[in-house]
Amino acid sequence: MVNFVKYLAFSLFFALPLYSLAQTVTPAMMEQFKQLPRAQQEQLAKQYGINLSELGLDSAAQTDTDTTDTDQDNRLKRRKQQLEQKKPEEDDKPKRFGLNMFDEASSVFAPAKNLPVPDNYILGPGDKLLLQLFGKLNRDIQAEVNRDGAVNIAEMGAVQVSGLRYAEAKQLIIERVRQQLLGTDVAVSMGSLRTINVLIAGEAKYPGSYNLPALSSVTQALYAAGGVSDIGSLRQISVQRSGKSVATFDLYALLLKGDARNNLHLKDGDVIFIAPVSAIAEVAGEVHRPALYEVAADDSLLDLLNMAGGAKPGAYPQQAVLQRFNDQHLRDYLSVDLTDKAQQQIKARAGDVLRVGATSPQIKNSVTLAGAVARPGIHAWRQGLHLTDLLGSRWSDLQRTADLNYGIVLREVNTLGDVEVLQFRLADAIAQPAGSENIELQARDTVIVFHNALQTYQRSALNKYLRDALEKRFDIAVELRWLNQLDLAEEGFRLMSEQEQLTEELLNEEINKFRQGESRLYAEDISKPDQQKALKENFSYLLQHVLDDPELIKLTPHLTRTELLYPVLEKLRLQARNGAEPQVVSVSGEVLVEGEYPLAKNADVRDLIDAAGGLKDSAFLRRAELSRAISRVDASRGLNVEHSVVDLTEVLSGGQTVKLASRDRLNVFPVPEWDLDRTIELTGEVKFPGVYTIQQGEMLADVLKRAGGVTANAFVDGSVFTREQIRERETQQLKKLSEQLRADIAAKSLSSETARITPEDAITMISEIEKVKPVGRLVINLPMIMAGDPSADLPVEDGDKLHIPRVNNTIAIVGEVQHPSSHRFAANLTLDDYLKLAGGFRKRADNDRVYVIRADGSVMVPENSWFSVSKNSLKAGDTIVAPLDTEYKDNLSLWTQVTQIFYQSAVAVAALNSF
Repeated sequence: MVNFVKYLAFSLFFALPLYSLAQTVTPAMMEQFKQLPRAQQEQLAKQYGINLSELGLDSAAQTDTDTTDTDQDNRLKRRKQQLEQKKPEEDDKPKRFGLNMFDEASSVFAPAKNLPVPDNYILGPGDKLLLQLFGKLNRDIQAEVNRDGAVNIAEMGAVQVSGLRYAEAKQLIIERVRQQLLGTDVAVSMGSLRTINVLIAGEAKYPGSYNLPALSSVTQALYAAGGVSDIGSLRQISVQRSGKSVATFDLYALLLKGDARNNLHLKDGDVIFIAPVSAIAEVAGEVHRPALYEVAADDSLLDLLNMAGGAKPGAYPQQAVLQRFNDQHLRDYLSVDLTDKAQQQIKARAGDVLRVGATSPQIKNSVTLAGAVARPGIHAWRQGLHLTDLLGSRWSDLQRTADLNYGIVLREVNTLGDVEVLQFRLADAIAQPAGSENIELQARDTVIVFHNALQTYQRSALNKYLRDALEKRFDIAVELRWLNQLDLAEEGFRLMSEQEQLTEELLNEEINKFRQGESRLYAEDISKPDQQKALKENFSYLLQHVLDDPELIKLTPHLTRTELLYPVLEKLRLQARNGAEPQVVSVSGEVLVEGEYPLAKNADVRDLIDAAGGLKDSAFLRRAELSRAISRVDASRGLNVEHSVVDLTEVLSGGQTVKLASRDRLNVFPVPEWDLDRTIELTGEVKFPGVYTIQQGEMLADVLKRAGGVTANAFVDGSVFTREQIRERETQQLKKLSEQLRADIAAKSLSSETARITPEDAITMISEIEKVKPVGRLVINLPMIMAGDPSADLPVEDGDKLHIPRVNNTIAIVGEVQHPSSHRFAANLTLDDYLKLAGGFRKRADNDRVYVIRADGSVMVPENSWFSVSKNSLKAGDTIVAPLDTEYKDNLSLWTQVTQIFYQSAVAVAALNSF
């Protein structure tokens, strides 16, 4: 339709008088006209009596060809643009075979102007001959065949050549020259050829009348017309001459077989008719050229398959599927064997879809190598193949980190695909090839070799695979901080182990908070949950198929022992059905890699220890515990767990063999008092500060004696003693407090009471709580400990720290006072005196709840009684705290706890930083 409108516009353009062209034709219209094929330019110019030279187009110099080089380049450029403008969804649809041969940027069918002229070419009016006279007379003559069929040669007259073959005309002219011009000879060659007019009708892309070179063939004429339309036939192209059909051209014969017998040369007045396509069938699947094909009445399924280039090497033509319409115009599915000669001859019909499937990816006579090996992948199997035939050298066949004491073979045991596990020690197999450890392999066995303990190999290659998968999933370059700082495989495995997953509701809630400015997340962290989910899915898929996908098997050297065992354990759990127990055991305690392991055939405790990477040097060999679950017939208690003591010394030496059963659990205990790394750090005003190794049950007073006691400048009352367990407990309490505070604020906002606390203040307060880092301070009475009071002394633990600051003769006032500050300690000043020195209370201070944080971390609450004068007396290093009035902040009971956390943490940190 677009082409017709364009054609009509140009027709109207040429219908205008010449004198008005300059006022009517725009540069854009002229540019579009120049892009038309030369044949259409001449046709329009001839139809409306226009001289192309008046439009700046020299027709005389181009009559020998249908297009100039510029015209051809413009046409090819325009077709290339048309190809680039195709919709993306069209790429997924099957294409008709042969249609695109006219759309290529270059084509062998394009008319050329310098083709050699064959001897049997028939001369006619418009052809030009080039004559070169030499000898007695030297002259170059260009002679054109006139309408009478003759060429005029000076000194000779007219020579009748029309209707003669080129070779006959050439010989005739040579003889005439030699006869009439004595002493002169002539060399005859062909100049420019005449043009012929050919009508292209039917389902051409641009049907019409075209002026073509005299030597043009059917394919060149089709190219000039833009090829065949979407509904045109490539196999039913007829050439009409003088009202009779002289040839039927089949493009498939040319494209598929190179048969150009009917690609005849055209004559002036020929008509090329392209019939509509009658029958199309599709070939899909494992063929070399899946596409839509035009089928003739006598084409069979074998012919259709051959049109598609035949089946690929990985195809399974024995069970191809033929989809076709039945007599009720409904689709039927037929299974055909394309290797059977009888079924090959089934006639192809319009609308058929022939789909050739792929053969099974399973390889019959193969063995798979995975893990810490030099060449992971699928290897050939033969009868009598042993482990050492594939893994005979530690240096050439294995990774340097390979564990030579633990490897497994997965072997199919039935038609359901169930597997059993065989365990081997590769070091023994290599040392003694004739021994039992050198297992004879069977077809489809999978051999897995693991790295030593927790070692890995080129982990970056695995992370690159996962990163590329994420970038492909999100169509972006993944450069987020949380990804750049992680081992993606380790993070993916951790996410797979988590039970609770982030729900869509929580994710959307967090995103909405961010948009409203209520979230402290960075913009690039918003998509983190989505990417975590994608990372988990990708890594889960990798582990599930890492032993059966040839491409993923190449990644197995980069997996840890636990990751590589994951698909094995999942397989063993899945095949535990109909009352069968999973062939899985576990080990914990003093082994290098705790966890679950596959129960190998005839495995014992020593095999389980090898599977766990061996024992730690802290393992107690004389006593380990083996727990076994035994089913009972008693309905009241279906399972009973029995515990037995195992002497690992006897097991490892071979003196005792303890067989394992499903779900056994081995617990290896540490040597009592083995931990030699328990330390305590003493800093500050001690004579010999440093890190001291401690024994279990050692007292703090004993450690101080080993450190030489304290210096003369030590502020013993202000000592800060911290413990890691207390710090962790405070962290958990602080987290619970933050959550409780959020709930209270939410409840207040939903209540009918008028809230005097703004949401901004509440969010700020919670943010400040989350910034607090617990110190883990334990209040001790160091003077009494140093005095030898056993009731004040305490046993030290690993990670404890004791800091003794210098003498502090100040009193600090913090909180809701006018000027929080520190003042020199004076024994005669009272609590009120120091509060006055700080300018007194602020408006929102709670005057009745003032308290004092002692230098040792304890809290003193002043009493309004003269009996408590000595108790209320201040000491050097104390901190006076004026808390916030909780009633002033909307009666939130947790505010008091919050302010205490702030100030007590601040006092402890200040004491630690004072040295």
